[in-house]
Amino acid sequence: MQLFYRIRQLILVAGDLLVFIFCFWLSLAIRYFEIPSLETFEHHVAILPILLALWLVLNYINGLYDLVRCGNIKNSSRRLLETAMIALVVSMVLFYILPKINLTPKTILVLAVFIGYSLVFIWRLLYEYSIGDKGLKEKILFVGHTKEMVELVNIITKLPQKGYQICAWIDPTKSIDKEKYKSIEIYERFQTIRPLITNHHISTVVIAPDLRHQEEVLRELYELLFWDVRIMDMTSFYETITGRIPPSTFSEGWFLDHIGNNDLPVYKKIRILIDYIAALLLGIIFVILFPLIVIGIKTTSKGPIFFKQKRVGKYGKHFFLYKFRSMYSLAEDGSAEMDGAQFATKNDERATTFGRFLRKVRLDELPQFINMLKRDITLIGPRPERPEIVEKLEEKMPYYSLRHVIRPGLTSWAVLHQNYTDNIETSLQKLQYDLYYIKNRSLLLDLSILLKTVNLILRGMGQ
Repeated sequence: MQLFYRIRQLILVAGDLLVFIFCFWLSLAIRYFEIPSLETFEHHVAILPILLALWLVLNYINGLYDLVRCGNIKNSSRRLLETAMIALVVSMVLFYILPKINLTPKTILVLAVFIGYSLVFIWRLLYEYSIGDKGLKEKILFVGHTKEMVELVNIITKLPQKGYQICAWIDPTKSIDKEKYKSIEIYERFQTIRPLITNHHISTVVIAPDLRHQEEVLRELYELLFWDVRIMDMTSFYETITGRIPPSTFSEGWFLDHIGNNDLPVYKKIRILIDYIAALLLGIIFVILFPLIVIGIKTTSKGPIFFKQKRVGKYGKHFFLYKFRSMYSLAEDGSAEMDGAQFATKNDERATTFGRFLRKVRLDELPQFINMLKRDITLIGPRPERPEIVEKLEEKMPYYSLRHVIRPGLTSWAVLHQNYTDNIETSLQKLQYDLYYIKNRSLLLDLSILLKTVNLILRGMGQ
C-alpha cells in the first residue's frame, strides 16, 4: 500500500549508498594524493561492505529514512551531523576491536565519514528540491464518512511527506465541512466514482466499512474490478497510515479473524532464542553499570536500590516486574504512591533527579533481564500494566484484555508512537497500537521496533 513512500525511501537509500562508495574512493585519492589504482582500491574494498552496512543502519536508527522527519531540512541536518559523529566513533571502535580489518592509516576513515556525510547532506538537499513531498504521490478517493476517515484526511493533509494526496471525497451523509477541506473535491453521489478516477488518475479507492454492503456501492465497486485501480477498506488504510487498529472495528468476529488465528510457530521459536540472547546482553550491561547506578540512587534519595511492582502478564497472570528505583520512596513498601495505583506522568514530581536520567535512557529497566530469563516478559510486546489500572481500563474498554494474549515486552510498538498514557483516551490509543502489533508481528517489524528503540534511548527520549 505504501508503494510510493517505499520508492522514495529506496531512492534516499540508493543515493546514500552511491555517495558513500564515491566518498570512500575519494578519501583514498586525497590520502595518497593520486587516483587510486585498482590494486589500492581492492586492498581496502574488503572493509567497504562493513562500512556501508554500518552507516546505513545508523542512518535508519537515527530516523534519516523517516520521510516525515526528513522533510524538515533543519531537523534533517541536525540528525545528519549527529549520525556522522556516531558513525566515526562506532567505526573506529569496531576496527580496533576487529584487528583483521585492515584500514591503514585511520585517516582514510575520518576522511570517508567527513566527506561522505557532507555529500549526503548535499544529496538530501537535491532530493528535497527535486522530489521531496512534491512528486511520487498515491492519489486517493475516499468514499463514505466516518470519524476515522476524518482523522485520516487531517493526518494526510498535515503530513504530505507520507506520500498520499486526497483528490476527492464522496460523502452521501453531507457531513463534510467544505470550507475546511477546500483542496479536496467533495461529492455526494456514488455515480461520480468512475468519473473522478478518470479525471484525477486515482490509484486507490478507500471505502468506509458501513458502505460495503450497500447494493448501489457494490455495483460501482464491481465495475472497478476491470479498472487499473486498487480498492481498499478504510480499516486497512487506517492501519497503514496510523500504525493503529481503528476502534470502530473492535468486535469479537474481527478479533477472531485477525488475532485468534495468528499462530506463528517458527517466529515464536526464533523469538525465544532472541529473548535469551538479549537477556544475557542486558545482564552484562547490568553488571558493568551496577556500581555507578547504585551510587547515583543512594546519593540522591533514601530508599531501596531496586523496586518491584506487580504487573499483568500473558493470559492475565500476575508477576513482579523489577526496576531500579527512580522515584522517591514515600510509602512503606518503598513505592512513590500514597493513595493507591496511579498513572505515571511526564515530568513526574515523584521522580528523583538521578531517576529522571535513568528513565530518559531507560537504564531503570535493566533489572528486567531477570524477568526475561523467567519468561515473564519478552523483548518486544505490549508494556505490562498494573492490575489495579488494568481493572479500571477494562471497565471502560471491554476488549482491553486482548493485549494480554501475548507476552508483555521490554519495549513495544506503542512506546515508539506514544508518550505517557494517563487518561482513557490515550489508553485507548495505546490499545490500538498494541493490537496492531499483535496482528502484524513479525521479525521484520520487531527489528524495526528494536532499532527505533535504540534511537529513542540514544536521544534520551525514554519515559
